Amino acid sequence: MKMLAEEQAAKKKKLEEEMKKLQQEEEERMTAAVEEEVEEEAQPEEEPLRRRRLGEGEGSSGTKEDDPWVEKRISEWVANLSLGEDEEAMLYIPQEEKEAAIREIKATSDPLEHQAIENEKRLDWKLRLAREKKRRT
Repeated sequence: MKMLAEEQAAKKKKLEEEMKKLQQEEEERMTAAVEEEVEEEAQPEEEPLRRRRLGEGEGSSGTKEDDPWVEKRISEWVANLSLGEDEEAMLYIPQEEKEAAIREIKATSDPLEHQAIENEKRLDWKLRLAREKKRRT
């Protein structure tokens, strides 16, 4: 009986050691996989930048389209497409004028008057924007 108990204890220790080794190997694999994922995520970001910098990007023809200024203007234009007319008009109004309108609105105590002044200013700014666009074209 004693020999059986000793053999079982030895087998149990051996199994425990093997389990620890397997757990360590699994942890090492997991950390390696995480590191690979991080490297893969970082690599695609670097590659387009390098291509753009070196001028060897796909479809790069060396025209004005590659100019950063043009890219900036295009991105602003796309961003403005999603804005409504009110937000677009607000972009072109000087900060001092906006602050003056806010002070005027706050000076009134009637909520309906607040709304009326706000709507009037907004329509005025839209009209000014439309006139400027028309004048430019």
